[in-house]
This record gives sequence, C-alpha cells and structure tokens, in this order.
Amino acid sequence: MAGSGAPTSKKRLLLGGYFASLQDTDGKERYLEKLSMLDGFDPYESDRSQWLDDVDVWPSITHINLAMYLLYTPSRYTGEDLLNYKSLDCYVNFVSGWVREVMVKVFDQRRVVLGKIRRYMQYHKH
Repeated sequence: MAGSGAPTSKKRLLLGGYFASLQDTDGKERYLEKLSMLDGFDPYESDRSQWLDDVDVWPSITHINLAMYLLYTPSRYTGEDLLNYKSLDCYVNFVSGWVREVMVKVFDQRRVVLGKIRRYMQYHKH
C-alpha cells in the first residue's frame, strides 16, 4: 500500500527492535561493542535468509567448554564468576530435544548460533 508507512520488503526480521528496547546507555554501548565483533551484523535485525541451517558450520565446542564459560567467566560488574545456571538449563533443553532448529551465521572464526525452541504448552496440555 502506497503511503501506509508499511515496509515494502517481505523480509521477516527475527526479533526486530531489540536495540531500541535497551533501556540504558551502558547496555546499548555493550551491545554495539558486541556487534563490532560481528562486523556490525545485528542478529535481531537480520532475516532468515542470512542464516545457515547446516550442522557442519556449528562451532566445534563441547558441553564442558560451554559449561565452563557460563559458570566461570568473570562478571563485567563484580569480577566474580558468573555462575549462570539459567543458561545451563538452556543446554539441558537442547539435549532433551526442546530445540527444533539451529541456524548459524559465520564470521571468519566466529559463529552466532540461533535456536528455535518447541512451545512447552504444545506438549503439556491438561
């Protein structure tokens, strides 16, 4: 529709608007710093065509690498270990089959991994 203000592209953003939703300046600066490691690529503002659905390009890490990172990386704020058990739950959900699709964006030696999760209520109706 001309003049409606609607985008003319049929590109479907994965999670458009994430950066604008960040409330504080420090959070926005940290996010931009992370994007600089990805040549400015914002995963939330990308469309599905920019991602690969190919297990051969997944990062070669083990569950031990992931657990060590999530638990023992020093916090930016306190300097203490993150002890990020909630993110470890994400790994358990992956192993348990809750992740139904994994897509990857490759940047030289870096990878961004995106997973789609099954809806809990589909499997646990009363």
